[in-house]
Amino acid sequence: MKPLTKAISVAVIHTLLICSLGAKLLYDRRTCPRAWFKTHTYDPNLPIRGRYVSLQVEVADPRSPEEITSKFSKELKVLEDERMRYTWGSFNNFGRECGSVVLRDGRPVASFDESSSWGCHNLTFVRRKNGEEMTLLLAEPILFFISDTAKDPSRLPSGDELWVLATIPRKGPPRAIMLGVKKAGQAAITPLPLN
Repeated sequence: MKPLTKAISVAVIHTLLICSLGAKLLYDRRTCPRAWFKTHTYDPNLPIRGRYVSLQVEVADPRSPEEITSKFSKELKVLEDERMRYTWGSFNNFGRECGSVVLRDGRPVASFDESSSWGCHNLTFVRRKNGEEMTLLLAEPILFFISDTAKDPSRLPSGDELWVLATIPRKGPPRAIMLGVKKAGQAAITPLPLN
């Protein structure tokens, strides 16, 4: 086989691999459920990968606050002791668990499994305590890439919330489709034009 033929064969194989990945993502976008997730943003720019927003999504917890407090009472006691000793840090994480995200009544909800919290087979969830409020977050970040000319969507006025519309695959973290903003005092989410 000539070197040119080998080079063309390798190029065709690479192209087919990339196209198959794109086809799988398009298939998932059409067949998997999708939902809006409230997000927390951090690390908006990584030079190696380009410009993006790193999102940590909130998921509804199927348990009541009393059940959570009962199950993680030792961790909560340690957090309370640390809060009494140190004045810095308003957010405290606790209650690491494994599971997946499912859609119930149009809302993304955590479905926990029995695997070890440090060797999850699918997703890892962590709880955040801020005062008396507890939220359940997906530990794995979701990356949403934006163009160089787009305004950074993570910089919002006080009271506004950043949300992400994402597909929920059977395995793995949700896959971002678009970002939206929920204005303070409003129930509707307005999609952001980031093209």
